[in-house]
Amino acid sequence: MAEIVQLDGPPARVEPVTGEIMLEYLAWVAERFTADLGVVFDDLDASLALHHREFTQELPQLLSPRGRILVARAGAEIAGIGALKPVDSVVAEIKRMYVRPHARGQGIGRAILERLLAEADTIGYQVARLETAPFMTEAHALYRSLGFRDMPMFDNPEAGLSGLESFMLFMELRLDAAA
Repeated sequence: MAEIVQLDGPPARVEPVTGEIMLEYLAWVAERFTADLGVVFDDLDASLALHHREFTQELPQLLSPRGRILVARAGAEIAGIGALKPVDSVVAEIKRMYVRPHARGQGIGRAILERLLAEADTIGYQVARLETAPFMTEAHALYRSLGFRDMPMFDNPEAGLSGLESFMLFMELRLDAAA
């Protein structure tokens, strides 16, 4: 099993640790949107660069006292990642959950998500929410197994930038109900 580690420090120190896996995640998502949903990106490289910049710009929030970035390390390799982003005083958003394909099926995603939810509860959030693509069926099963329920689309500036919000599924979990 991989070791789950919380990243901290200045964004300039964290970005080199997360950069490769985030670019891999974004490329995988883009590939699946094209293959499964027929969404074609006019300039895939520019789109990937834009979304990577957006993640980099989120790092201060994710590294704040009310945010978290967790990675699963399997030896020297990062096998998975997940983040907790503050939305307001009671709501946090689960972001960038990704486990590399060769590391799936080992409980890494569950371990990251359970730790993020425990951290969210400790911080004092009452609700955790997330958005997920329709082709992420294994992730949907994980989320539902931990009590997440479907909800209407929540306000997400990132989804509006992508134009893909109509494809996305939105879920939330009341943390007091998860205990």
